[in-house]
Order: sequence, then structure tokens, then C-alpha cells
Amino acid sequence: MRELTLHIGAHKTGTSTVQNWMYNNQRFLKKNSVTPFFIENGKSAVQVNQTYYFDHSKIKNGSVFIKEQLAINLKKCTGKRVVMSSECFSWIHDKEQLEQFKASLGAHFSSIKILIYIRRQDRQALSHYQQRAKSWEAEGHYFKGDNKAFPSLDKNANSYLNYYDHFAMWGDVFGDENITFKVFDRLELKNNCVVSDFLDFLKVPFSQNGINVNDANVSLGILHVKVAHILRSMGVKRNDAIFQKIINELGDSYVMRPARSTAIDFYSNFRASNVALNQRFKISSENESIFSESFDFYNEKASDEWNEDLANHAIKTIIKVILDK
Repeated sequence: MRELTLHIGAHKTGTSTVQNWMYNNQRFLKKNSVTPFFIENGKSAVQVNQTYYFDHSKIKNGSVFIKEQLAINLKKCTGKRVVMSSECFSWIHDKEQLEQFKASLGAHFSSIKILIYIRRQDRQALSHYQQRAKSWEAEGHYFKGDNKAFPSLDKNANSYLNYYDHFAMWGDVFGDENITFKVFDRLELKNNCVVSDFLDFLKVPFSQNGINVNDANVSLGILHVKVAHILRSMGVKRNDAIFQKIINELGDSYVMRPARSTAIDFYSNFRASNVALNQRFKISSENESIFSESFDFYNEKASDEWNEDLANHAIKTIIKVILDK
């Protein structure tokens, strides 16, 4: 009898860090009876989040779709405890396809466990909207805005950030008893480390001294975010040479953040959803709404608007890159 664990995200909760660590430590995991799933066309995976198993062509309609090949390859994967990590699962908003995915795994796994890390919605949106500036198209369908720190709360953004509506269907399909939610907050992670926390969940013995972790995704400064959003709105793709050159030439700048009051107002849209999720899945006994509700991370005044010095620097950089072509 075999067990499958699916680590499905969410985005911006250390998933890339976990995936890179698992990919680089496959031998260690296998020695501890855990088989990490990294297969692409019969070969070792190149993209550790395994996005090639997901069809993003219909994401404009609200969901990505799991390709049939994923279930086929998972069933072929040897080992009694198989673990797959991909935040692409978090783009799924279609319950029927989850039911089909579970059915396609059939009798090959006696147990399927789902692990979901969640982050307080204001922090999630702040990070994810910045990710849109440097990432590919999926974020663009879910997180749009006016180039401030937070995205607009349209239908797609709400569908991602309302965690009850978003993730409760995983319990409907796989059973609430097979769903584990964890709060992505360094103070609540094992040894303040997402990899340590992940290994602890898997019950894999480890020495913290042996866990060498580099954050895979680093926050961008205000110049990078604002200019990247503008370039993308004009149809310039992140892989275009001019996009890369402009971003590289901009240099460092401070991280953009909204005012504390704005963050509180943003979060308030999702508090009731968090309470409902907690009541159903018993995530936190300390916080009714799952998360700490301290907003000391933010200053009283916003730092997400242009000033003359920043604007002049951005304009000069773009002109310089164009003239140097």
C-alpha cells in the first residue's frame, strides 16, 4: 500500500525553496523512505515546480487544468511514500477536475494527503502582486491593479484570496481528515524554516545544521515593480532582452508597501472566510481567524507611490537602454 502527499502551495509560501531543497536532496529523502516526484517525459525534471503538468490555456476562465500525464507518471513512480510539490495546484478552482484526478489515481495509492501553506491575505497579495512584475502570465490574470502595493480586488483576486472558497473543495474531494493547513509565518514554522517545517510534517528525521536554505524568491524594490508592471502592460514580455536590461539597470530601491490602514482594510475582506476555514479544519486554537492580526509590518504612511527622484531615475534608465540598443 502506498501513500501520496501533494504539497499544493499556496504561492508565495516558500514553495520554490522547498522544491529546490527536495530536488537537491533526493538521495537523503529516499534513504528516509520518501520518494520525491520529479519526472518529465521519463527524465529528471528541469522545472522543479513541474508546471508542464498543468494546462494554463484556460486560466482566463478561472482555473488551470491537470494534464492526464501527471496521474500516469505518479502511478509509475516507485516508492511507498511519494511526495510531489507544485504551487500550480493552487490555480485550480474546478472541483470536477479534482474528482477526476483523484479517480485517475485509482487504487495505486491507499492514502492521499494534501499539505497547504497559507499566508495572511494582505501579505499574500502584497508578495504575489510583486511577483506578477517578474513572473509569467498566470499572475496577470489573477492580480491586476493600478501599480500600487496591493492588486485590485476583482473576481479572480477574490477567488484566490478567499481561502474557504478556494481550498475547502480539496476537503470535499479528498476528505477533511486528509487536508493539513499550515500558517506561513516564520515564527510559526519549525525552527523558523519552511524546509524544516516541511520535513517535520513528513516525519523525516533531520539535523537543522544540515538544512542549508537560500530563499528562492526575493522581494523586488519599488522601481523594479512599477517599471515592470508598466512594461508588461505595454506587451513587453519578461523574457524579452529589453525587459531584462531595463530591470537590471534600474538598481536597488526600497520595497513598496501600503499604509497600515490600507492593509487592515484589505485583510478585513477575508477575515470571515478565515474564521469559517478554521472552524471546519481546526487550523489554529489560538487565533479565531487563523493568523496573527498584528500589522506592525506596515508603516503609518504608504511607500508605494512615485516621487520625483524615482520617476526621473526610471525615465533616464529606460532612455539609456533604448539609446544603447
